Amino acid sequence: MGRKLFRRWALACVMALASVATASGQEAAVPSAADLGALPAIRKPVIAPDGKLIAAEGLVRGKATVLIFGAAAAGRTIQPIAIPDRHRIEWIRWAGTRRVLVSLSTMTKLEDIEFRMTRVAVLDLDTGKQTFLGPREQGFDGDDIIHVDPDGRFVLVSAQPSLFQWPAVYRVDLATGRDTKIVEAKDDVWNWFADSAGVVRAGIAARNGRSWLFYRDADGAEFRRGKMRELGVVDGVTIDSLSLVPGSSLGYAVAAPARGRFGLYRYDFAKDELGERIYENPNVDIEDADFGPDGQARGVFYDDDKPEVTWFVPEMQKLQARLDRAVPGNLNRVVSSSRDKMQLLIRSSASNDPGTFFVYDRTTARMDAFAVLYPGLAGKRLAPMEPVRYKARDGLELRAYLTMPPGRGDSNLPLVIMPHGGPFARDSWGYDSWVQYLAAKGYVVLQPNFRGSIGFGTAFVEKGVGQWGRGMQDDIDDGVKWLVATGKVDPRRVCIMGASFGGYAAMWAAVRNPELYRCAISFAGVSDVASMLRYDGQAMSAPRYFRDWRARVQGDKGFELDTVSPLKQVERMSVPILLAHGEEDDNVPLYQSRRLHEALLKLKRPHEYVVYPKEGHGFSDPVHSTDFLTRVGAFLDKHNPAGP
Repeated sequence: MGRKLFRRWALACVMALASVATASGQEAAVPSAADLGALPAIRKPVIAPDGKLIAAEGLVRGKATVLIFGAAAAGRTIQPIAIPDRHRIEWIRWAGTRRVLVSLSTMTKLEDIEFRMTRVAVLDLDTGKQTFLGPREQGFDGDDIIHVDPDGRFVLVSAQPSLFQWPAVYRVDLATGRDTKIVEAKDDVWNWFADSAGVVRAGIAARNGRSWLFYRDADGAEFRRGKMRELGVVDGVTIDSLSLVPGSSLGYAVAAPARGRFGLYRYDFAKDELGERIYENPNVDIEDADFGPDGQARGVFYDDDKPEVTWFVPEMQKLQARLDRAVPGNLNRVVSSSRDKMQLLIRSSASNDPGTFFVYDRTTARMDAFAVLYPGLAGKRLAPMEPVRYKARDGLELRAYLTMPPGRGDSNLPLVIMPHGGPFARDSWGYDSWVQYLAAKGYVVLQPNFRGSIGFGTAFVEKGVGQWGRGMQDDIDDGVKWLVATGKVDPRRVCIMGASFGGYAAMWAAVRNPELYRCAISFAGVSDVASMLRYDGQAMSAPRYFRDWRARVQGDKGFELDTVSPLKQVERMSVPILLAHGEEDDNVPLYQSRRLHEALLKLKRPHEYVVYPKEGHGFSDPVHSTDFLTRVGAFLDKHNPAGP
């Protein structure tokens, strides 16, 4: 890179990041609900193989749109491409330099059962034509692209010929749109794998809790059936994902030994055996691995106290070190690159910096700011987030994130505890608009990774089995008590707020612990656990760690879920609660909040209720997200004011 690049990089960072970083002076303005309710300027940006264009999701007149930008700083242009109504963008990829692949999902119905169906649209930048990939009739997942030709001539897509058949693999000519079936469907095979040369070489079958591998060395060869095993387990090790290397029977697996952590291993496809361990973090699971065009592993990503990366190749080690020296304290990640790796798209962000994308041209050693994600936060005061640890009542060490309100001191403060969704998910260090809004109003915010949170090894996830409303809730409450014991928090001024499972935890806290919480706020929360499991327990599962999700939620088969369901215990709810939900939420359906609202109305219990039209399990309209934060602020002002 050289010193000249450092100076240019540092100057670009100062210009772009100083506008959103936490200001130390008192003149820094406090961000408003509208500032923090704004949606990012772009999402999912990817750079074209030749490095000349960038495709991203953005908003045009409030509607999600695919945007095409020129990557060069001078003369950067924007070309919006509309997507069909009532469709959601799932991902964006390039196929060559003039075509963009976009995964679109929409709700559909079959025999009164609603489900989300995905298809891949091809956007041709030269003709403006938009077409859908693959067979006209498809099943649930039509966006399983298993290979994209580097020159953009074709893609391989795994798709069901019909809703009632197993997926086959199709080669789709992107110039003509014609598809040719190249691998026939096999009974019980749901997942097909191609190597980076575009050869379909493996498939995984599953039935009745058992799984087995189909493998071949080369195109045209017969698939050989491997060993029958427990679903997703090889030699006692849970397999999360597999990756093939062209011209070799050796590839990679992201896998975890029993009660251990996920790491990166060699995998011998010919022998159908797990090989040597390449990397395992001593504290946390790896989240993903990076592979080069040759199929070889280049590095791994994991989330410790902060998101981290370990590169195996010297070139990336040097690049990462220089980025981190240039902007210390920020997460600096290469999120996309041209085929020759000479044009890089880099994101730099922190807990008190929502992020800037940069384009780095390695041929000219020039780094330019491409997009500030939240320009409305320029010059606004944001609060840093600190990783912390505390002990649960049974001695289990728990990780959490603590955000202190700027300028309010560090003692006897009001608290909003914010458990994450899932519950088999986790909170991470980084920018969070809800956290920043609460901190700006003067509240301490604690985000606990209670037992069952993912990322800390399979043993920690297993501690959450059967702990809905029980051990998980204890861990949340113990976070409050720990902060009170430190003197930072006034025990008489504590509220709880969350979304999805976090919304459930807020509802349940209002029933279970009225002595601990003054108020509760739930967005898209679950009020009836049993009915939610009947609707779609997948929303609450962690397939990387286990697949028997209903049993994992309930725990003991004899346990009565009504005893931990806020709706079924509503007569005990005396704490004021704010209930909010998206009208079109297909993850946690609206009735989960509506029925609790109706029960509280009947009992004449204090609460507020709002439904956001055309919203799902989050916000797609900044007007709605701003309105929600405004309501949260007014609700807290009424029930737990932040003033002295």
